[in-house]
Amino acid sequence: MNPLVSVIIPVFNGERFLGDALSSVQAQDYRPLEVLVADDGSTDASATLAESFAGVRCLRLEHAGVSRSRNRGVAASNGEWLAFLDADDIWLPGKISAQVAAARADPELEMMFCKRLHRMDVPPPGWFIDPANGGPATAYEPSSWLVRRDCFERVGPFDEQRHLAEDTEWLARAFDLEIRYAVVGEVLLTRRIHDANATGQIQSHRRVVLDVLRESIRRKQERANLS
Repeated sequence: MNPLVSVIIPVFNGERFLGDALSSVQAQDYRPLEVLVADDGSTDASATLAESFAGVRCLRLEHAGVSRSRNRGVAASNGEWLAFLDADDIWLPGKISAQVAAARADPELEMMFCKRLHRMDVPPPGWFIDPANGGPATAYEPSSWLVRRDCFERVGPFDEQRHLAEDTEWLARAFDLEIRYAVVGEVLLTRRIHDANATGQIQSHRRVVLDVLRESIRRKQERANLS
């Protein structure tokens, strides 16, 4: 019997993209799936759109940022596995099946990533640097993740004080705990590049990433002092 996978989709004023994201979830061949949209106080029709999709549960939240939205989605979900999808990204068919199959092949794995391609809805912005020159690359963004619930709970929730690089900070904590992970070698995700990507706040993003690295070094030093 397949384990239940909970799909958590945070959204804030993402009406123009959310339908494509939800359609890509419904096109998955894996079952059972539980789909939760965590609407972060949108002022557009995002919540109404989410509720128009059969089987989708929409959490209408006050605006507090993507970290809280993801955390609330996780808290309201029931799956053994958690899959995250940003409202402007698209899963390719077979994404969840491929990752669950890889995890079954190695029961010690706690987290799965996949490869991704970019989709340009605008000319490449100045901040955009694709090290693979448009080719497939390993995706570490949340839309790539499939995480065992007990792994997520061990690492802890997203830091709700962070509004940039919150996923990088979560991954840093996970890697510091030496979680077992693997990358499925197939392209299973399309990451959409547009005029409102959070990564576009590049200078602020860089500073936050440096802070995340410093915190990781501090954690490692503390553990070394205790050993």
